[in-house]
Amino acid sequence: MKHLILTIVSGIILLICTNAYAAKWTVTLSEYQCIEVEKFIVDRNDYSTKKLERAASIPDESLVSLQHKIVGEIIRKSILPEVKKADLEPCKSKAIVFGGKVTEYKKGSRAARILIGLGAGKQKFEVQSYIKDKQTGNILASKKIVDRKFGGIAGGDEAKGERDFAEKAMRFVRSGK
Repeated sequence: MKHLILTIVSGIILLICTNAYAAKWTVTLSEYQCIEVEKFIVDRNDYSTKKLERAASIPDESLVSLQHKIVGEIIRKSILPEVKKADLEPCKSKAIVFGGKVTEYKKGSRAARILIGLGAGKQKFEVQSYIKDKQTGNILASKKIVDRKFGGIAGGDEAKGERDFAEKAMRFVRSGK
């Protein structure tokens, strides 16, 4: 009986804390009128780990495509009135910036997913991302966002990994966590 009561009380406290954070983030977002989405940073000279070596191999086209898809997701969810690509058209009103550093990348192979399966040919995007105040540079939230593709119908679609990553990025911007 004690364990049941303790579990219920713990659950209620967790729910209250989660709702308080969500309410605080909603208030924080309401202070801004615009979000700039940066193209992710890649350190092409850091080979200190296998993950960073793989991250350095991400093509610039993929970075541009990820930025484009994230902008689209944020626009469709109407998180803020204005959404801009940071490198093309900076915000003129009070803004936050979404960006990050690629910490791992695997292109993946649809053929390997079809022919071999069992995790062969998997695709992966991993980014240490942040949301910061544009004017002050203060980090408001940060999170490691990871998306993996192991398979799918006929080996899965290569572009689906980018779309799914963009959805995760949009959820981070919307919730702050």
